[in-house]
Amino acid sequence: MKFNDTLTTVIKQALEVGATPALMGEPGIGKSSFVDGLAYTMGTKAFVLPCNQLADKADLTGARLVPYTTDDGSQSYKQVFYPHQVIQDCIDYARENPREWPILFLDEINRTTSDVTSGALTLVTLRRMGHVDLPDNVRIIVAGNDKGNVTSLDEASLSRFAILHVEPDTSTLFNVLGNALNPWVKKVLTQYPGMIFQKSIPTAFVADGQDDGDDDKVTMAELFDSGEEMNQLTTPRTIDTLSKWLNKADPRELAQYLQMQVQIGDRDTTLLNEIIEGFAGNTAFSTQLVTVIADDLASNPAGQQNHVNVPKPNCYAQLKSARTVNDLETEITVLTANELSGAVLFALQESDDNARLIEHLARAATQFEKEHLRTLMEMMTKQQFDRSNLEAFLVSDTPISNKLKPTLEVYL
Repeated sequence: MKFNDTLTTVIKQALEVGATPALMGEPGIGKSSFVDGLAYTMGTKAFVLPCNQLADKADLTGARLVPYTTDDGSQSYKQVFYPHQVIQDCIDYARENPREWPILFLDEINRTTSDVTSGALTLVTLRRMGHVDLPDNVRIIVAGNDKGNVTSLDEASLSRFAILHVEPDTSTLFNVLGNALNPWVKKVLTQYPGMIFQKSIPTAFVADGQDDGDDDKVTMAELFDSGEEMNQLTTPRTIDTLSKWLNKADPRELAQYLQMQVQIGDRDTTLLNEIIEGFAGNTAFSTQLVTVIADDLASNPAGQQNHVNVPKPNCYAQLKSARTVNDLETEITVLTANELSGAVLFALQESDDNARLIEHLARAATQFEKEHLRTLMEMMTKQQFDRSNLEAFLVSDTPISNKLKPTLEVYL
């Protein structure tokens, strides 16, 4: 099943009847992000425990031998359970919020030792860790990989789950990333949505199968899973990272990378290819993306891509997440002049409805910093601003907006 609204509905229904969904699929396709989003739509929180980071079962169950004094005064030991911090946090939250269904998400359940996998299965079946019971309102979801070097689950274990084989969905990725998705990346995926997940082309091709008497040949599947090569993948996770890098990169530098010849193994290619393959693998997606970038840069020899690079202040995420006016004002009071100037600038170009944010920032900011003012005018000239946000800025009737109003009004 694809990561879309249908899958969300199916899993919600499964959780309602007390089933434990198991999301099985390739690595990096968005299982963790999906569960986080699912919890948000359910009005609760997801507590994520990456099982592949646990060394042994004791890390999961918290079993420890502790010394104690017996009734006759002698020293002995007893086994005491201290649930993993993530599990304990989930238990505490569930008790404090009895009307919610917090999600305990056991990720990478079968990409770990068999001992850890066994402990995770016990938690699912018994809903208990030692003497500590999971509250009734806790819901469990597990996720794992259905291929590669994984711990196999027997039929008795599998029967305890609702196993859903999942795969990425391009339209969902578009919805999740929104305007943050790089235009070049979006162009490729719009034309070729199936490229959202691909494995790298191996550096050496071998026959799929073995001839009699030729014991040295390996199959293509064995080559991918052998661990001999560290081949990057094209997945929603790697696409997201690549998109962020392209958004930060200077188009003029990309044009230079495109002209620089390098050699990867026996292949002659460009530095831009090498960089993009480092993010998303040697796949058809990477090849197509380089082609799109090259074509776009060729139509604009200066390498400007008609794009203004507007810096996003580190404080911006906190400002956007403020739930109340008081929270927003509290965040604004600690900002420096440079942060205030940069936050106004970024809010003006963002396509979100930033009217409230802009109003409060404009009251606090006294002026645009020199570099920010230069970027602002470049944004205006290239029409890379949000019209409604600019209008909100101009009607804020603040010193910073009134000073620029005669200049900026001409762009509306």
